[in-house]
Amino acid sequence: MRFNKLAPMAATAGVALALLAPPAASATQTSAGGATTASASAASTATSATAAVNRASVACSSPRGKRANYSWGNGNTSTTIYFNNHCSHKVSVTITFQSYMAPIRKCMTVNPKTQGKKKWQFGKVLRFAKGC
Repeated sequence: MRFNKLAPMAATAGVALALLAPPAASATQTSAGGATTASASAASTATSATAAVNRASVACSSPRGKRANYSWGNGNTSTTIYFNNHCSHKVSVTITFQSYMAPIRKCMTVNPKTQGKKKWQFGKVLRFAKGC
């Protein structure tokens, strides 16, 4: 086969493989409220079934420099909050959920040096604050 016939076939095969490859994972950006959102390129290729992950953290009084970290994805009827407490003491946070009548406030206390999850039968988280 001559080069002038082989080059177009190779280019066509390369384009076909590029179209079949999955899109590259894009970086996430953190907004001022602590919620992470997907970048514009990922949003255009993502489906509506993919939910954004929200994150919050609370600084420890001891040991210095450690934090209690929380993450969740807002659901319609329930929200699961994942936690990882690096502190040597209990950490309490007030979570404000959206309700059809009025916002609902709940207190969540996490034991020291633990991680896990807690499912709440409320939808969207409106506010996440230290203390109860």
